[in-house]
Amino acid sequence: MESSDGEAAVPLLVRVLAGNPMAGASTLACLNTADTRAVRQLHPAVAAAVARMPWCDVDTLVADAARWRAALPAAEGMRLHLVLGRLKSAVELASLAGVAHLDVAVCRDITDKLLLHLPTSLRALNVHSCRNLSPRASFAHLTALASLNCGWTAVLADGLPSSLLELDISHTTKLEAGTSLAHLHQLQVLRASECALDTVMLASLPPGLVDLHAMSCRRLPLDASFAHLCSLRTLDASGSPIGDASLATMPPSLLFLDAHACMNLTPAAVLPPLPALQLLDVSGTGVGNALVASLPAGLTELRMARCRSVTPDATLDHVRALRVLYRSHTDLSPAVLAARGSTVHDAGVLRGHRWTISLLTLLADGRLASSDDSGEVWLWDVARGGGEATVVLKLRRDVLALALLPDGRRLAAGVAADGVEVWDIRAVPPVRRAVINCVGDVRSLAVLHDGCLAAGCNDGTVRVVDADLRTVTAVLTGHVGRVVAVVVVPAGGLAGAAGDGAVRLWDVSTAACVGVLTGPTAAVTALAVLRDGRLATASDDGTLQLWDTRAAAAAAVAASSRPAATVPMAVIGREQCGVSEVAALPDGRGLAFACRWDTDRGNTVQLLAVPDPLDPPA
Repeated sequence: MESSDGEAAVPLLVRVLAGNPMAGASTLACLNTADTRAVRQLHPAVAAAVARMPWCDVDTLVADAARWRAALPAAEGMRLHLVLGRLKSAVELASLAGVAHLDVAVCRDITDKLLLHLPTSLRALNVHSCRNLSPRASFAHLTALASLNCGWTAVLADGLPSSLLELDISHTTKLEAGTSLAHLHQLQVLRASECALDTVMLASLPPGLVDLHAMSCRRLPLDASFAHLCSLRTLDASGSPIGDASLATMPPSLLFLDAHACMNLTPAAVLPPLPALQLLDVSGTGVGNALVASLPAGLTELRMARCRSVTPDATLDHVRALRVLYRSHTDLSPAVLAARGSTVHDAGVLRGHRWTISLLTLLADGRLASSDDSGEVWLWDVARGGGEATVVLKLRRDVLALALLPDGRRLAAGVAADGVEVWDIRAVPPVRRAVINCVGDVRSLAVLHDGCLAAGCNDGTVRVVDADLRTVTAVLTGHVGRVVAVVVVPAGGLAGAAGDGAVRLWDVSTAACVGVLTGPTAAVTALAVLRDGRLATASDDGTLQLWDTRAAAAAAVAASSRPAATVPMAVIGREQCGVSEVAALPDGRGLAFACRWDTDRGNTVQLLAVPDPLDPPA
């Protein structure tokens, strides 16, 4: 392309990157190494800038470490492919020199011997689920290592370097009772869910520890003491055996305490003075009115679902800062609820399915569609109170996704092994009008602003489908694992969740990934967008999270410098079983969700109100 004076025109992106150092740096900060191939081709100056960037990207998979290092000699972070037959070669090992952040999770080539050849420049290392590591594995030579994830391995404490600030030993298989971590005197964050955390290991933790995640640590006793952890801000002891005596030892520094499903807590349990506490979760426990009376005045969020020992006599008048209350199946009085302002609680139940619900979708006309394991599809008018389902559709195979096309007459269904089926639901009985082959199972569907469908597929792609032409018009690549959920977000973007646990934001018009949300604590199973544009995620650990992507999505599409991963996020619910499906309600302030593995509620739809946003969109 040439300009009006005959000289070659410089691409706009190149001018942005090279013409203003601050704008260039901000724009580059929004990219990752998956974008570098195209960016390097724009202009020699841009290629040189890309090579000098200290990329710290562990989201993009690298299949050939040597080629990656040759293209990005200054890069500091990499995520290697799951299967690396060449990693044992000298060339591959040499290519790791200078890397500070390395993710080799689930890599079968990682052995005790290979660990000894990792570069001493490493500051963060992820060897999660590297099952060929033995109890003799040692990281001691990595004297700069500050963060280590060795969950689901056989690694023992003796091989851990004293430099660690953050450690994940969740599900480690060979740690024994009585293990001490006293040599990790700088440790600030410990993730030790479902491991051998007991009285000895707990007592050995340094007083400077800030975050402790001890979910389902069955060796903790009833009277486990946390009093010596005088800097502790976050404690997740959910599902552990701690009791009333343990609760009384919580340090006054605590900001967040998760004790849900701690079955040994009784109606006599009370909190010690916790002036800094902002969030408390005691759902599914035996706590009663005594604990409610001991709540600190500064508490802002309380999750107290299924606390059967709390009675209508309990009052929250003294908790003056409370903004969010999640109390499903807890018998608080209507007067208490009316006085609390912004609350989160169960709003109702829709009954009718005979089998476990596998799918929930809010249709464009405001109705809620649900499907169960028998292949039946039910449509509910939630705005009128639900009542009886208006249409019941029986499909031949499992229904994996649903979306109503813009004409309001056709319902698209992602069906196991058949791609996308299009049904006329105004016909009596409903009639199948088309079948569109999308190469394997379609796990999720969303209707784009131009009327096309975005179909999340088992092969990790998102296919754009024209239902009128009955063809695939575009393919979005970048997800790792099957795409389990897709939803349209403000400004015409698309959000998708896949097996890698990350939520990606897409600009469909350019087929580009413009941001990644990496906050969910477990694999995301469902996405929903509220009417005001906020994004809800549901995870297989039962966590419901709300992301304020309104400004972030618009900025990303406009090539703003604000990284999408920095958007505000809040946890709005936590179920004891995994949340399999979630959908936004027509009123814009509620969610419907289903718990797939809950034997008591698996065939019901749970309704949840959500709090108003704390801040207006930027």
